[in-house]
Amino acid sequence: MPMHRKSIFLIDDAPPESQLIDYFNKFNFDIIPVESMSKLDEITKEPVALLVAANLIEAKTIKVHQLYERFRVPLIIISNTVNEQLCINMLEAGADDFLVKPVHPRELHARIGAIGRRVARAKQNAEGEKEVFLFAEWRLYPAARQVFDEAHQELLLSAGEYDLLYAFVRQPQQILGREFLLQITKHSDLHPYDRRIDVQISRLRQKIERDSKKPALIKTIRNGGYLFTALVEVMKEPGEGH
Repeated sequence: MPMHRKSIFLIDDAPPESQLIDYFNKFNFDIIPVESMSKLDEITKEPVALLVAANLIEAKTIKVHQLYERFRVPLIIISNTVNEQLCINMLEAGADDFLVKPVHPRELHARIGAIGRRVARAKQNAEGEKEVFLFAEWRLYPAARQVFDEAHQELLLSAGEYDLLYAFVRQPQQILGREFLLQITKHSDLHPYDRRIDVQISRLRQKIERDSKKPALIKTIRNGGYLFTALVEVMKEPGEGH
């Protein structure tokens, strides 16, 4: 019986490299080239990951937030050049990771898997999980990896943003160091002063704070890390119909 093949969408105006196609083919992945958002709408398959060329986003041909809201899969930006500000902009827009060419297939595979496994584990446990964390005006459901406000509107978070928030609600009123948070977001290869953790904290503040310029929930501790100040209540709810 043939194995089920999975699709990775490569949103780029250049064709995929043969090295990338050959590598992922061995693991039953098809690299599906997509030239534009209109072409994306024509594809009926669901991807397991999105690889997006940074130049298309810079040219406003592709919008990260539209991809982020439409697909709950790893969203990785690929750039031709090293550009810290571009990297920050992409992460702030909702990307899960940022890589610079040449992209090594094994590393890309590992990064897709790391993000995807966290989401898959949550989906597998969602039906029976009833635990909910209450803080400020938010409700966080660990099994479903979802956060809702008081009006029951879902807060859209990237994988990294959710992992940070979950770490905070599990350890409120405790200083969490930068190295620990880098491990949480699966960026253990970065040094403690890499700005990517600051970007994700900034993005998270913009989404959960009433005034992100004067954050009350996530405090920066100089030379220490970050402190989640909210009172957190843990309770049980029925598993269906959040």
